[in-house]
Amino acid sequence: MLSFNSCKYGALLHSPRIEVGNMMYYLETTAESPLSDAQKHYADFKKLDDKSTQNLRHVLGEGKHYVWIRIEFEIPPEFRNQSLSMVIPHLKFAERLYCNNMLISQQGNFPPNEMSTLFQAHFFSFPRGVLRQEGINTIYIKIFALGKAGISSHSFIQPVNFGFANYDAINFHHTRIYMLLVGILFFTFLLYMSFYLNLPTFKEFRDFAIVNICTSIFIIPFFATELPMYTNNDIPFLPFIKSTLCIQPYFIIYFAALFAMDFQQIKFSPQIELIRRLILAFQVIVTACMPTFEGLVKIAPLMLTLLLVQGCFAAFYVIRNFLHKKTRRLAVQFSLGFLPLALTVTLDLILRAYDNTQTYPYFSIFGWLFVITTFILILSTKFAHIYRKSEQLSDHLQEEVDIRTRDLQGANYELSILNERLEKEKFRADLDLQMASIVQQRFFPQPNKRFRGWELSIYYNQQAIVSGDLYDYYAEKGILNGLSLFDVSGHGLSAGLVTMLSKNIIGHAFQKGFSEKEPIDKILTRINNIILYEKGEIDNYLTGLLCRFEEDEKSGNIKVELGNAGHPYPLKYSAQDNQIYEITGNDGKQHYGAIGMEGIEISFAKSDFVMAEGDILVCYTDGLKEASNAQYEQFGLENIKRIIKANSEKSANEILDLLTKQLFAFIGKKPLEDDITIIIAKRISSVDFVPEDDEDHIASTGIINELLPVDE
Repeated sequence: MLSFNSCKYGALLHSPRIEVGNMMYYLETTAESPLSDAQKHYADFKKLDDKSTQNLRHVLGEGKHYVWIRIEFEIPPEFRNQSLSMVIPHLKFAERLYCNNMLISQQGNFPPNEMSTLFQAHFFSFPRGVLRQEGINTIYIKIFALGKAGISSHSFIQPVNFGFANYDAINFHHTRIYMLLVGILFFTFLLYMSFYLNLPTFKEFRDFAIVNICTSIFIIPFFATELPMYTNNDIPFLPFIKSTLCIQPYFIIYFAALFAMDFQQIKFSPQIELIRRLILAFQVIVTACMPTFEGLVKIAPLMLTLLLVQGCFAAFYVIRNFLHKKTRRLAVQFSLGFLPLALTVTLDLILRAYDNTQTYPYFSIFGWLFVITTFILILSTKFAHIYRKSEQLSDHLQEEVDIRTRDLQGANYELSILNERLEKEKFRADLDLQMASIVQQRFFPQPNKRFRGWELSIYYNQQAIVSGDLYDYYAEKGILNGLSLFDVSGHGLSAGLVTMLSKNIIGHAFQKGFSEKEPIDKILTRINNIILYEKGEIDNYLTGLLCRFEEDEKSGNIKVELGNAGHPYPLKYSAQDNQIYEITGNDGKQHYGAIGMEGIEISFAKSDFVMAEGDILVCYTDGLKEASNAQYEQFGLENIKRIIKANSEKSANEILDLLTKQLFAFIGKKPLEDDITIIIAKRISSVDFVPEDDEDHIASTGIINELLPVDE
């Protein structure tokens, strides 16, 4: 405040000078026009009556222009025999100044490497030998006018000592003073970003930090002429302006609106947040892609309108919070914090409306600094409140810890007793499961077997200790009469118990139906009724296949009658036409229901077909087809068909081995999610068949004659 009101600056403002604002004449020219061209067209110059800060834009129009400015003056007696200087408080874009046919200096750069002096005042020193102490002195200024171009009507000529002091004072207020603000903003960014990184739940700290760093970047052009990297033209002008004056306000308003929401502990709706992000992306992309400075000037009204829209989103929520008692306090705090900015923006508008010939400092930037200072106090108070609360909690923490420690010690003692009991119960349960698994596996016949005219190979893989899959085959004196494959719903011990219960029921029902030549679907219906009665309230149900084989003595082929109770369709490979078929039922009826489902109507599928030499029957549970890899792709039916068809000449055991190897290669390290059982029955020649010892058939009747030792 002292710098604005110092007596020295007031004295400089009233020091003797030659005002040249009313002595300016202009002539539009070309880029190549030399000084002699301006002198040649002396009579064509027009009086520059417009005194506004954008007077050249007003008289020349928008876009790129070159113009000569002519000023003629006489040196008053009190200034004679002194070195004089000229001060132009404001001039855009770049210029080259001549005095009495001599080049004095150049400010900024002309195309193709154009560079503006931005907000800096312009100072030109005239050596005494150049000036005419008596008579007319003529100044020609060639100006490259671009954007909101203009030359200050408050330009003046003074002795060098006064002129440089005035130039230095103007530069202080128009450029250097902003350097202090950048330092404050940068360290505020570091402070509140460090707060946020340690307290990530306080998103308003993050928003506030980003607003500060973006504002500091935005202010850089106001004092860029004090930076060697800019004045040496190390930074291209257009990218510099885009990344500072143009793009940073988009992020400032975006994060300021976000700060308003996080400060009041509310959120934008997803639709509004999407619109805000799209607006920000549009602004940044369009600005970054603009190829020229005049293009940036043209899109400025649209971009300012979009900034206003961004601000209105936050303003709407602030106003809405005023109307609710619970949120009114935070809304009032936020509004008071932004009050300095509102006042200084109003002051800027009034000053520029009252006198558009002056280039005033942007008081709104200082208002923004007051806003930042206010919110530093508000956020610091909030942080201090949290810290005091933490201290209070810490004071009572030890007492709470002691109480909780005693409670935990008692609870831990009780838990240790419970854990001992649980470990004993778990040991017993694991032992029971292992025993159940051993008993269940002894229930099943051996997986690889040869019968007259048949190769039978079975793969059985349980996903848990106890399986819900069951299989069996029924033979007499080396002749295969039938086979079965069933899948009990669910997993674990209950499913395993149902398999053991069901296996005997299915075996007895098949043997009775086989001897009485009962249709296979009727046998399945009887099995359903018995299991419903025997399992009682157990919820598990079964799907399954039941096959009966009968040899045709004339042809040597096998007649197959297959019943399906809601199970995946089995496959038949026909050697005659080298095709694989799904056996879906050919009894002409609708098929529905499964075994053991109380109150559900059933109609089991029945299929009749013939197996010739070389034909293959493949039965499987759904765990095979639905096995998936790490990408959740299922093994699928087509893979099964492909492998069977490609290896049909091999033995049943070889086909099964290839099928399982390719299955596990497909799923990789991903564990199985269901039990898998596969039965491959291949029809072969009956010549020279010798019946094997049928000791395992005892297991197929469901009777275990061999008990485990007591220790086991």
